[in-house]
Formats: sequence, C-alpha cells, structure tokens
Amino acid sequence: METHKHTFRLACTLVLLCSVNLTACNQAEELPEKKERKERPKEVRKISAVSFVTYMGRLHRRIKAHWLPKTDTGESGCVSFTAHKDGSITDLKILTNGKTKAFDDAMLATVKAALPFPPLPSGAPDTIPIEFTFDHHVFNHLSKDEPEEIKKVIDKLTADIEFKPTAELYFERAKHWLHVDEKLKALADLNLAVAAGRNDIQTLTLKAQTESSIGDYSQCLASCDAILKLDSNNLEAYVLASDAHLNRGHLDEAFEAADRAIKAAPKHPDGYTARAYAYNLAFKYKKAIADCDTAIALDPQCQAAYAYKGDAEEELKLYDQAMKDYTKNIELSPLDASALLRRAELHNQMAQFHRAIIDCTDAIKLDADNGEAYFYRSYANDQLSLSAQAKKDKDRAEALGFVGQ
Repeated sequence: METHKHTFRLACTLVLLCSVNLTACNQAEELPEKKERKERPKEVRKISAVSFVTYMGRLHRRIKAHWLPKTDTGESGCVSFTAHKDGSITDLKILTNGKTKAFDDAMLATVKAALPFPPLPSGAPDTIPIEFTFDHHVFNHLSKDEPEEIKKVIDKLTADIEFKPTAELYFERAKHWLHVDEKLKALADLNLAVAAGRNDIQTLTLKAQTESSIGDYSQCLASCDAILKLDSNNLEAYVLASDAHLNRGHLDEAFEAADRAIKAAPKHPDGYTARAYAYNLAFKYKKAIADCDTAIALDPQCQAAYAYKGDAEEELKLYDQAMKDYTKNIELSPLDASALLRRAELHNQMAQFHRAIIDCTDAIKLDADNGEAYFYRSYANDQLSLSAQAKKDKDRAEALGFVGQ
C-alpha cells in the first residue's frame, strides 16, 4: 500500500497519475502564516536528514552485478536484511518466496556474493533495515535506470505477440510496461490478458493496482470484486477497495472494506493501516494512531503505519512525535519521495526551513517532476528570503500543477 500523504494545503490543477492523494488535491487550506526567520543552524547537513538516494543506487548496482540465475523462470521474490555502517549485513531472510527453492536460494546467494556493501552514509543510524525485490529481467527499484534494456524485452514480447498472441505474453509485457512507468499501456495489456482467459488472482490484482495508480477507482473496485469472487478473504483486494472508496469520497464503504481486511487477516498490518488512513481522512486522529500502533506491534517495519501515525500526530500538533515517526518512515523507505515530503512539510510547520529544503531536494533527486517537492521548497526558500530560488521553485511547482492559496 502506498503512503502518499493527504495534504490540505495544496490546490491541484492537474490530474496526477498517483494513487491515494487525488482526493486531497481538491481540498485546500491556506498555508500557515509566515513565521519569524531563524538564523541558519550550524552544520545543517550533519543534524538534518541523511540522504540515502546515492547509497541505495550503489547498493542496487552491486547486487545486480552478482545476480545468479542465467535463464528466465518468470519468478520474482523479495529478501530483507539489516545493513551496518561497515558494509556488513545481518538478519538476511526471504520475505516473499519465488516459485521454486532454487530461486529462493539464488536470491540469498546473490546478496551474500555482493558483500561487503558500501558503508552507510555519514550521519546515518548504525543500522538500517532494507527490503530488496528480485525479478529475472529487472529489479523493481532500478527499472527507471535501465529503460533501454527493458524496451528490448518489450520489443521481443511484442514480436512474439504478433506471431501468436497469448494471455501469458500480454501479462508479461504488462509487467514490463509498468517497469518503465507506462501504466496505460500496461493496463491495456492486462485487459487483453483477462480477455484471453487469464482471470487468476495475480493478474486481477496487478490490474486493480494499476487502475488505482492511474485514478480509475471505479474500475479498480470492479477488479477487486472479481478477486473476491475467487478468494473472499483476499487482503490485498480489501485494502485496494478501501483506498478506492476513499478516493471516491465514500468513507463508510472505505471503513467497511478496511474492517473486512482486518477480519480476513487480523495478524497482518495492512488492514489496520488502511483503516488508519480512513480515520485520518475522517479527522479521527486518535483512532488512526491506535490502528497504527497495532500495525507496528504486528510488524515493526511497517512503513505505512509510521507514515499515517505521523500524519495524525501532526494534525494533533504532536510535532516531536510526528517527526520521529516520519524519520522512521524514511529509514524504512529511503527511495520513497512521499516519505521525504511528509517530513519536509513538518519541517516547514516547525520553521526548520533549511531542513525542509534538504528533504525536498532529496525528493526531487528521486522524482524530478514532483510538484509537491518544489512547492514545499519554494515556501521554505521564501521564509529564508531567498526570493530568486523561491520564485523558480514556485514557477516549477505551478507548471506541475501545484498552486499556492
């Protein structure tokens, strides 16, 4: 489940291709009044957020270079481990199994072969938890760095489809379209795969996720219904349905879907984070925090729980606790621009404008077209009387659809 923050200080004039925070774009409040300018803190970078962007890129390239399987099995899986300052790791384990033991063994062997890893960035905690997803063709986190390689695979699949179209080929091409962020093309292929008879849970779930990501929540709900006809206790379908209902402004239906997710999997955190998200939108922040605490008790590395808990705490003006939870969210998902922007917005609230600029800049490194990042950075620059940079960022934000009130 993505953890985009609903921000009520933006007016969105552009339909954004992201899930969850489309609803919030239509509900704007004025930005907080300007606060007194503070002196620039000494050694800003040392005491502010550590950027993991460069580190994670190096880590991915190193692991990819040691990827062991030589033939395509169509499998994927995920491992987790704890990275230490000196480049060593502990607690290596499989989070999501592949289809075969051989693939699982290959994932573990690949990580071990890539050791030692780069040392953690200066100023980072002594250890950070990392999850790493393996796919035979590409790595999910590096897909945007290798578009040419992926396009070659797409071209081959296209040629195969022209020769003999099958549901399996459409499904495979859809996955690769998603790796290069071609969501509409991926959805077209997923529809063709379903039409050709691939009506399994895996295909329908990917279809629902893609429909959610492009804002087609009505069709996402239809896909969720199709999944639930196959598996009435499917957690992912209920979570996606809850999010879709929220984005359509149907709170009661969202709570019902979240409750069903919890009933289907009471020991899994996703149902609780789905309901916490709904509670935040219903302004029931204490209930949101309670659900997040339950999710964290079930999985201390549940990044969505820290994100939504921070959102609730910020609304309750528990700023120090919100900062702590936002920082934990970033440690768990250092390549998530929305995690950085949550904290950047809070830095602005707390008049920590230099720190807000650092978080926004790191978010822009991850997503150069993130209008929200330019918007928050513009605000911070304006508070520091950096007028030229503030105007440049403001213009960029407006070009990307974010307009101040």
